[in-house]
Amino acid sequence: MPVAQTMDTMSPGLLKVVERARRDPNAQFNSLAHLIEPAALERAYRRLRKDAAVGVDGITKDQYGQHLEGNLATLHERLRTGHYRHQPIRRVHIPKAPDKTRPIGISTTEDKIVQGAIRDVLEAIYEQDFLPCSFGFRPGRGAHDALRTLQAPIYRGEVNWILEADIQSFFDSLNRSQLVEMLRTRVADPALLRWIGKCLHVGILDGAEYSEPDAGTVQGSSLSPLLGNVYLHHVLDVWFERDVRPHLRGRALLVRYADDCAPRRRGREALMAD
Repeated sequence: MPVAQTMDTMSPGLLKVVERARRDPNAQFNSLAHLIEPAALERAYRRLRKDAAVGVDGITKDQYGQHLEGNLATLHERLRTGHYRHQPIRRVHIPKAPDKTRPIGISTTEDKIVQGAIRDVLEAIYEQDFLPCSFGFRPGRGAHDALRTLQAPIYRGEVNWILEADIQSFFDSLNRSQLVEMLRTRVADPALLRWIGKCLHVGILDGAEYSEPDAGTVQGSSLSPLLGNVYLHHVLDVWFERDVRPHLRGRALLVRYADDCAPRRRGREALMAD
């Protein structure tokens, strides 16, 4: 899981974003790109794992850091002038189950820096929006917190049944156009949206095979978990709270960790109220 910023490590600019997002849930942010300055890129660089796998260019964190100030200045200038291009993702396959593998995308060190800096900005906004039912890939929350939330009412005998769901190939099949429209409800900065688009619309190099998928967000990108949470916040979490829960009899609660969820409910009567 990518390391997230805390309130203590955020820049003054990001703290202002947090305050406004918390104060006004309907606010649109028109000016965010300026927050991705060289200092923000350096913070993202410092958080990278030293032993992280390398991307298609073969450049490690240490190698990039040998001329860090100059590299970040050049990167910032390319972002600012619209000349930044996300390099293809290097895909590897890791064992998942007998005879099954999970495809993981590995970005270049420079692209990881950009993804981390963008994530910092989006996280400052969306951590104020996300509902308590969401636990995956969020600062200060994890799988054990989700399990405790799920288990407590079970031990108290308050749950009659649990529905467990896992969205198949969620990250590979996510609708990019819908995701961008969801982001626009909060993010109206064209430059930031353009950079996010570059991270979404990126080629995949799988061995000698190159492809350009028209859906999904690459597993392995530090930005993907947050984008996935934004998508599921709208289509699942808010939908459950706004459209489903009011029509249920008895107590019901949704617990979600990334694309795994477990709605639980008390009462043996029909799911939907008359």
